[in-house]
Amino acid sequence: MPPQPSPYTPGALAHDLPGRDPQMLSILERLAFLGYKRSLVGRIRVFMGPRGVGKTSLLRLAQREAERQRFATIWVTTGDERPLAAALADEFDRLSRDWKSAAGTALKAALKTLKVSVSGVSIGVGAVESNQAPIGTGRALQDAIESAVKGVLDDDASGLIIFIDEVQSADAVGLKALAYAWQHLQAQPDGVPAIVISAGLSHSQDVIAKAVSFGERFEYIAITNLDADAARHALTAPTQDLGVDWAPDALEAVLAQTQGYPYFIQEFGDKMWTAAGYPAPGTTLTLTHYRTALAAFQQSRDQMFRSRWVQTTPAEAKMLVAMAAVGDIAVQRKDIAARMDVGTTAISMVRRSLMDKGLIEPSGHGKLRFTAPGFGTFIREYADID
Repeated sequence: MPPQPSPYTPGALAHDLPGRDPQMLSILERLAFLGYKRSLVGRIRVFMGPRGVGKTSLLRLAQREAERQRFATIWVTTGDERPLAAALADEFDRLSRDWKSAAGTALKAALKTLKVSVSGVSIGVGAVESNQAPIGTGRALQDAIESAVKGVLDDDASGLIIFIDEVQSADAVGLKALAYAWQHLQAQPDGVPAIVISAGLSHSQDVIAKAVSFGERFEYIAITNLDADAARHALTAPTQDLGVDWAPDALEAVLAQTQGYPYFIQEFGDKMWTAAGYPAPGTTLTLTHYRTALAAFQQSRDQMFRSRWVQTTPAEAKMLVAMAAVGDIAVQRKDIAARMDVGTTAISMVRRSLMDKGLIEPSGHGKLRFTAPGFGTFIREYADID
């Protein structure tokens, strides 16, 4: 029998998300509402969490399910220097490329207005923005969404799903325009069957709140590391489908090493599969395989940590060293600042840049933590902290 390919997907989009059933169920409920009510889902959903917890995979799985249910979808990933509204305009344009209906003509006119609006405003982090710029872009975006929805309905779709990934990197004007458009679309008498589902890093709510004064248009859902039962399921479900079991002691050892972090679960699972020789049905993964896989996992983990470390600026590295010296979980900002011999306000910009890079995240009021378990230990060893 040929070797069985690994069922784990470290560093790649997962086609299944064991352990994320509650989040997927909440998306399916919204799709059911959209298909039944044929009206706008009023709140823009934002899944928030650190890198490596499966946010993008969750959105891609939702996109596949939406398309299976005959919804039209568009996908935008922010952070590529394009304003959010311009990226949405490009995707609407691609969606409607073959339309011959009146809605297609209306959408092209709306997109032309939207692109002119975007090109005529100042956009970017820290840019000086007038109150009128987002409103004008918002009205143009509203018209574009309405026309796009009419077009997909004419094309026999059930509605429109807009997916936005890395939402924390979106420009302030684009976020405000989207919120403005969504607020006014709810007042349309005929109903607009559309929904926005987005994902971003753990501080996405702070970014959006700074850009949008009426934050009630957004619904925030935190995605964290898996609990013990979900992590156990994420390790065992993929192998059971291939007829391979886990020895209980080996399973518990891997759970202790990965600490519920989804990326590490996929990485260690993959290393276990390799250590077992791409096992055939009837095989059991054991402590012997674990001992072989552990060294390979630690090497891959440290390579990831080193890659993150070398991308930091000197100021960021200094803060990470101070944070690692204080602790790993729920570290007080004031204690980090004290370690650096500065005031808490002095670390605000560095704190934000480290959150933008996904290296740290808020952990309660005035507290921070590393997003990947073990990163603090790596820094203490790598930086030789006393």
